[in-house]
Amino acid sequence: MSEVKTIGLIHVGKPQPSAVYLADQLKAHDYKVVTLDADDFSMDSQLDAYVINLIDDDYNIEPLVHELTDAGAKIVFNDTQVSNDLVGWNKNRWLRHLLHKINPKHDLLPIVSHPGRQDKLKLKSLGIEQVWILAASIGGPEAIVRFLAEFEGDEPILFVVVQHMDSEFVGMMAKQLNKNQKIPVSLATSGLNIKPGSALLIPVDESIVFQSDGRLAVKDVNPHRTATPCIDDVCGDLINQLKSVNLAVFSGMASDGVVGATNVFDNGGTIITQSAESSVVSSISDEVRALKMSRFDGIPKEMAQFIKERLNR
Repeated sequence: MSEVKTIGLIHVGKPQPSAVYLADQLKAHDYKVVTLDADDFSMDSQLDAYVINLIDDDYNIEPLVHELTDAGAKIVFNDTQVSNDLVGWNKNRWLRHLLHKINPKHDLLPIVSHPGRQDKLKLKSLGIEQVWILAASIGGPEAIVRFLAEFEGDEPILFVVVQHMDSEFVGMMAKQLNKNQKIPVSLATSGLNIKPGSALLIPVDESIVFQSDGRLAVKDVNPHRTATPCIDDVCGDLINQLKSVNLAVFSGMASDGVVGATNVFDNGGTIITQSAESSVVSSISDEVRALKMSRFDGIPKEMAQFIKERLNR
C-alpha cells in the first residue's frame, strides 16, 4: 500500500467544527489537505485518500461513494453530527481512530510516556519563559476568568488550568473560561500547538504529554487518581516533563493539590494563593498557607499583578 500524503476532505453541506478541527490535525500530522464540496466533486488523481464529512441526513451520498469506489479510492467517513459534540477523551479517541483508518501507522491507543527516552521540550524556543498551573475546584472558574482578564495576551507565559469537573462539563468549562477575552483557553488535545499567551484546559480522562516539537500528545491517566482531573498528578507530571513550573491555587474544596503544591515548592517553583476572603471555599489554599508555601496571597486581580511584576524584573 502506498503512503498516504494528500487527503481530500469532502464536505456534505456546510463545513462543520469537527471537520475544521480534523483538517488542522491532519496538517499537524504533516498531511496535505484539499477541501472539496460534495455538490461540485470531481476525482483528483493526486489525492491518496478521502474523508467524507457527513451532516445532511437528506443528502444522497450514494453517487459520490460509487464514484470514489469505482476509482479505487480510500474512503473514511466522519459523522459530524456525532463528532461535533465530542470533548476530552472521546474527542481524542475519535481523532486517533480516524487517523488510524487513514494510515495504520497512527496508533489507536494513547501514547505511553517513557521519561528516559523522551526528548525535553525547549520552552524558550517557543517564546515561553514561565509555566503556571492554575488549580481550582468549587468557585474556581469565576476566579480564573477574573485572573486571566488582567493579562494582555502577549506575555511569555503558558497557563495550564486544572479545574475539578466531570467529563460532561469540559466543553462548557472551556467556553466559560474564554469569557476572560484576553488569554485564549483551549482544551488540551493531541496535536495542539503550544503557544505563549495561551491556556490549556486539562481534560478529565487523559493526561498530556509535551512533545519536543512543541505539540501535545495524550496518555492514559493514573487509575488511582483522587480527583478529575487530579491537581497532584498534573503538578508531578509537568515537573517531570518541563522541570520548572509554578502554581496558582484558587477557590476550591478538596485535599487534592496539597501534594502537588509541595512538589512544586520543593522543586523551586513559586506558589501563590487566592485569599480566603475572596474564595467561595478556601480549603486547598488554607492548607498551602498553613504549610508556609504561599509566596503571595490575594484576590485574583492581585495574583495576576504579582506574576506580571515578576516578568518585568
